[in-house]
Amino acid sequence: MKLIRILIPALCGLAACDPVPQVDPTEAFKGLVINEVAAHENSDGFDTWVEILNTTDKSIALDGLSFFITDSYFKGQKIGDLSGSLAAGERKVISSSDRGLKTGISSADPFTLVLGPAADKPVDSFERGEDAKPLGAFASYQRLPDGTGALRKLTYSSPGRENVVFDLSKTRPTAVWAWGSHLSDLISDNGAKMREMKDKGYDHILMNYAGFHNKNYRQQAIKFIQIADEIGLAVHVWLQCFYDGGWISPIDDDKKAYKEEVYERIRNEATDYLEEWGVKGVHLDYIRFGGTASKHNWGVGENAVNSVNAVNRCCREIREICDGFDEGLVTSAALMPEPNSSSAYGQKPAEMAKYIHILMPMIYRYGSYNFSDKSFKERSDYYAEQAKIGGGVSWSGIQTYDAATHGMTAEAMRKDIDLMAETKASGIVLFRYQLGTFPDINDLWN
Repeated sequence: MKLIRILIPALCGLAACDPVPQVDPTEAFKGLVINEVAAHENSDGFDTWVEILNTTDKSIALDGLSFFITDSYFKGQKIGDLSGSLAAGERKVISSSDRGLKTGISSADPFTLVLGPAADKPVDSFERGEDAKPLGAFASYQRLPDGTGALRKLTYSSPGRENVVFDLSKTRPTAVWAWGSHLSDLISDNGAKMREMKDKGYDHILMNYAGFHNKNYRQQAIKFIQIADEIGLAVHVWLQCFYDGGWISPIDDDKKAYKEEVYERIRNEATDYLEEWGVKGVHLDYIRFGGTASKHNWGVGENAVNSVNAVNRCCREIREICDGFDEGLVTSAALMPEPNSSSAYGQKPAEMAKYIHILMPMIYRYGSYNFSDKSFKERSDYYAEQAKIGGGVSWSGIQTYDAATHGMTAEAMRKDIDLMAETKASGIVLFRYQLGTFPDINDLWN
């Protein structure tokens, strides 16, 4: 016993009896962030996925790292384990589709997602508060700026890609009008024709609302958006404002007042398509009267109930909705190619351009207008000048078919496009998909 008493002090003396230093279990994972979260409950083919990003300049081993969820049902439950490594600047998407995440996450309720070696040892975390709205099918929470900023909701997502707010100026001013019935052709062979359009220099597709609204097209529309996002095609929803199989006047002539239900419908449709489909803009078609605008004028001035103010009001309200998302969402509108025709259509281009980013005059030369090269270009210049007055730009809309509705050759179409390129127009829009052979225009509007 005496020997033991002697040895213990001696051993303590050698080791100085200092406490064992505590190692921070999160230290090895520093620099990993939850960069994007798409919280879905695996309904209708949409999976929950999380993107993590290595923001450091060195590779980080992921072994021992997991995801934990706390919500109304789970309390710190582990829902996924990570393994392998992540190179400097590399991203990794973990999804419920392949059971990388063992459960979907509902964005309809508050939740906290933790990335760490344990639920109470976060390397990074994201808390979805009580006052947040549920995510649309294509929406996600993203760090903005990428990798460093706070996570915020966007109506569109970017799995495996840099998180950025849509920027129209980073795209080419080239667009195509398409119908819902074109969806099956657009997505066939994994979007081969969409990829060809992109390769030839076309960056925007204006998809008619029926492509999203018609339940028969839903699965095709989902695939269409997914492919467009993957290859960098900007999709805009093409709305029909004052027409639905027949003209809809936004003015009640008996009451000399606006029909609030018409404006409410258009606002609701625009909001729904933006939130649910993650489109990058709203294109207004039939944003006019059917040649009878002067019959609906009940006063003059900015606050009067008249056809011009009716058109401008719709443009303004859609612009306010798009700006409210703070996501770079774009407004555009189709215009009749007839200057000084507000008495017929209620369209004053310079006034519309106060709210519309891109005027798209339908300068269709084959058929009823039969424009010469000279008048073709003059109309393009006129709308570009009017758009500039209002603070917008003009992309000239041209046909892809002749007076007999025969699709044009690439050479013939390119001739018309070249004429527009000589004008003050900032870009072109082709009407329509599946008619004619689109030429390569990569050398224009770079």
